[in-house]
Amino acid sequence: MTAVARDAAIGHDRVTSRADSRRTTQRSEAAPTTASPFALIVTELALLTTSIALVYGFSRLFVDRSFFWRLAGFATVSHATAAGVRRLGRGIIVATTASLVGLAITIGVVLYRSTTRALLPTWATRDAGRTDLQSAWKVFTAIRTPVPVHPGFVLGACLAMWAVAFLADWAAFRIWSPFEALAPGAVVFIFCSLESAEKQRLSSTFAYAGTALFFLLVHRALRIDRTASWLAAEPENGRRAVVRTGVLVAIVAVVVGGVIGPALPGSDAGAALAWRRLGKGNQESPSRVTISPLVTIRSRLVSLANVEAFTVKADQPDYWRLTSLDQFDGSAWTSSGEYETAKGTLPSHLPDGTSTQSLAQTFTIEALDPPWMPAAYEPVSVVLDGGTKAIYESESATLTIGNKVTSGEGKTYTIESRVPVRDVNVLRAATDSAVPQAIRDRYAVAPSLTGFVRSRATQATRNTTTPFDRALALQNFFRNGSFTYSLDVAAGQGVDSIDSFLRRRVGYCEQYASAYAAMARSLGLPARVAVGFTPGDQDANGLWHVRGEYAHAWPEVYLAGAGWVRFEPTPGRGAPGDQSYTGVPFQQVAPGAPTSATTVPATTTTVAGTTPTTSTPDSTAAVDPGSVAQGTAPGARLLGSTTLLGAIVRIALGLLGALVLATLAVPTWKVLRRAARRRRIGNTARGQVAVAWEEAVDALGLLRLPVSPAATPTEIADDASRTAPKEAGEALHRLATMTTEARYAPIEPDADTVARAATAATLIQSTIRAHVSRGRRIRQMLDPRPLFPGTTITAK
Repeated sequence: MTAVARDAAIGHDRVTSRADSRRTTQRSEAAPTTASPFALIVTELALLTTSIALVYGFSRLFVDRSFFWRLAGFATVSHATAAGVRRLGRGIIVATTASLVGLAITIGVVLYRSTTRALLPTWATRDAGRTDLQSAWKVFTAIRTPVPVHPGFVLGACLAMWAVAFLADWAAFRIWSPFEALAPGAVVFIFCSLESAEKQRLSSTFAYAGTALFFLLVHRALRIDRTASWLAAEPENGRRAVVRTGVLVAIVAVVVGGVIGPALPGSDAGAALAWRRLGKGNQESPSRVTISPLVTIRSRLVSLANVEAFTVKADQPDYWRLTSLDQFDGSAWTSSGEYETAKGTLPSHLPDGTSTQSLAQTFTIEALDPPWMPAAYEPVSVVLDGGTKAIYESESATLTIGNKVTSGEGKTYTIESRVPVRDVNVLRAATDSAVPQAIRDRYAVAPSLTGFVRSRATQATRNTTTPFDRALALQNFFRNGSFTYSLDVAAGQGVDSIDSFLRRRVGYCEQYASAYAAMARSLGLPARVAVGFTPGDQDANGLWHVRGEYAHAWPEVYLAGAGWVRFEPTPGRGAPGDQSYTGVPFQQVAPGAPTSATTVPATTTTVAGTTPTTSTPDSTAAVDPGSVAQGTAPGARLLGSTTLLGAIVRIALGLLGALVLATLAVPTWKVLRRAARRRRIGNTARGQVAVAWEEAVDALGLLRLPVSPAATPTEIADDASRTAPKEAGEALHRLATMTTEARYAPIEPDADTVARAATAATLIQSTIRAHVSRGRRIRQMLDPRPLFPGTTITAK
């Protein structure tokens, strides 16, 4: 008997003995609804539990759980929407459209019902959501978790959960990939873990890991119910075996990871390799990077104007300083530093011999965002900790609550400060050459300011000779009567905002302090931006009440021999005790005064021991309406000149670009893989026939025909001929015969056989392509599933 005859006999036996079970399997794969309805429902509910566990993980980000039911509702509705469209047999485009519509309606009904009309979202809904997101971003960049349940935070979390639920359903039940279904949620869970406080770390990890393992288990059982031909006779036994084994493995994993692991010796010790501190020396203090609290000043001045932030018991007033910001990237002022426990005498950066005055202050925090602990500059010791576990960063003179303290609200602490008493003669004696190089490198780096801003800085200081004179002239430039204090402007501290502010000459302390510090740096003066509060109102008992309306920012300039010196460019504001060198008396906003359109008259500043310095408006610096930069109209801003809408657009474009690249990568990958396969097996005549057969089988993907790796070429041709065009079916049978001969014949096929195989493959491909629509051809070209082993593409 020849090899061909033997193969034909074997193939016939295999067809007759396995036909029923194989076709049953193919029908099961082609129609997911043939699986047990109960098993499908259980798997869908298991996927929902992973989302609910993920929602629970958000508890680590918020101060309370009032957010929970809203987030859980969004996740549930998103899952239900995706499942409903899928069960109706609609494709991914319809599912995406339905999901977006459902998202808009749910946002309106759940979060902004008062802005809806007949329960449908309106433009007011959009505006309310955008405003909340902008406000939340500002708060997020200024405080540390756990954060208040801010409407913007809730909206952002709801959007994230909706997307997670939709993507999870798509991956789990459309492409049947359980690990990809868990990937979006895992990303959100990792984000929560990185940003969160220490609370509920173990319980949230247990919840998500446990529900994820349960989902993987039941999803595997569902796939067995749908596709496993080896269990066709007794699928229930197969599911039970998988479930029993999976439950045992899950229990062992949870016990070992959650019970035994934390109980092992050294589990609470510090990291063996402190990778976060690589390159930062041997200090043991944690590193903290702080985004500028300037971004919250406007909201505090407007929205929280009458909310008491804290009270101070002190013998004399001062600016209650939160922090200083030393880094400017053209968009925002930020700071970074190494914190250490605030015990004993705190490190000082005041030069030796500086005359100081001791000031004891007792603060009680009422409604101040963590982690800040206000204090007069410069703190020298924490007399009473008050449970804050205070830590200190000496370079910026910043006190904050400890890393494990979630909030300073209600805490009372006492600080001893050394308030500098400035000597004008010492200030005037400062020279540029005496400034330490380290200070110059860190604080005198000029940002990429516009030519207009630089020219204003040069012009404002053109008649000065010393660093102090330049600093004072720059202050008076802003207080000369041509600038107006107003909150009716966009928040912003970046290069574009500074340029717009100097042209319009309208703004509030954020713009004044930012512009001053940036312009000072352009003149070679080391400068930074300090953020805090003016003294507040004093009651009959000597207690200072500091409300949101007293939030303030001001610049500090480093002068050799004097250290960091405070200046006040904002009209209507003046620090206590600074009049001797700034010429500005103590002044602050009047209690309950209007917070917008407040114009402060021009001032002529005379400093003792100096020539009177009067800054007058320069005709060339007057506001020219035609010269105002386009796009600088008042509106919400995010970190300088970047609008929230612009940020969303850039993110969307980035995601779109990534999607396009990923999409183009699929056909490229297929071409490369086909070329690699040709190089690997196409060196012989037998291999060339095999390549022709594989390319023909690839073409069957256009017909959505399932091809079992265990099927023989003859079996594949028999099944495909029922669906494929007649000409393609006949060619497929011829090619199947040639492929079988090439596999089992003792000699290599001749050149004529190789040529006929290639011709048959080409005919099959061209015929099938002509038989299907262009859209299906494009989808097949972009479909990544054939690239993954074991993936079956089923008929729709």
